[in-house]
Amino acid sequence: MGDDQKAMKKRLKVLMNLPENQVCSDCTERQPRWASLIVPPPGAPEGSPSFGAFVCLECSGSHRRLGVHITFVRSINLDSWKEKEVMAMENGGNNKVNT
Repeated sequence: MGDDQKAMKKRLKVLMNLPENQVCSDCTERQPRWASLIVPPPGAPEGSPSFGAFVCLECSGSHRRLGVHITFVRSINLDSWKEKEVMAMENGGNNKVNT
C-alpha cells in the first residue's frame, strides 16, 4: 500500500472513530466498515460535492442495489480510495446524511 493510501485510510479511521459514525447510518449495527458515497442528483449545481455515510455490510448491499448513478459503495479496509472519495466522507458523515 502506497503512502497516499495509508494517509487516506488514516483520515477514514479518524472519521470512523467519531461517535456519530459508530453506528450504521441506516440501522442499529455497530462499527460499520463500509461507506456509501452519494452522488449529487441530476440538476445539482456544477461542482456540487458528493458526500458519504458509514454503513454496515447488510445495508451496503441495499445501497449497492440503488445503482452507481445514485451511490457507490466502498469497503473502508479492503478497497483503494481516491482523494475525492475521502473528501466526500469528510464532507458527509452519518449525522449529516440522517438530518
